[in-house]
Amino acid sequence: MTRDEFLWELEQLLKDLPEIERQDILMDYKEHFYNALESGKDDEEIIRSLGSPKVIAKELKANYHIHRAQTQASVRSVGRAIIATLSLGLFNLLLVAGPAIGIVAVLLGLYATTLALLAAPFGLLVGYLWTDHGFELLDVVFPMMAIGGLGVMMAVGMIYLTRWVGRLFVSYLRFNLKMIRG
Repeated sequence: MTRDEFLWELEQLLKDLPEIERQDILMDYKEHFYNALESGKDDEEIIRSLGSPKVIAKELKANYHIHRAQTQASVRSVGRAIIATLSLGLFNLLLVAGPAIGIVAVLLGLYATTLALLAAPFGLLVGYLWTDHGFELLDVVFPMMAIGGLGVMMAVGMIYLTRWVGRLFVSYLRFNLKMIRG
């Protein structure tokens, strides 16, 4: 493989990154080739020391998506960071996918609980109005307020918990990427 073939393959593998990011990476590698050639190495030695363009591209993509998830935290950016990290190898499938699935399942369960707490006061009110009741309205109003208040507090807490879990998982992905690089 020649230097031009290496750079062309790397560019092709980085197609899904933004153009500016891709050109910056390619300039870094061109500079690396230039510096290594000046120190007396040939293209084969340089390419051997760099490794496969496929592995390099996967690591660069994972690093890009993890950085993006840190700076622009959203469910989508964290999801892309997880997928990019999973592409680094089968070993990562166990280390990243398992915790991610578990965390998402816990969050979904907590969101379902929050929705149930927010909807329960309306169910109590409808139940009171449409049934033949033998109790006073105040017997229903106080439980509605308590359950609704708990639902609102839990909804606010879920927003903060989701952000915190997202940041924690991005930190875990960054740690995982460092472990892979050695």
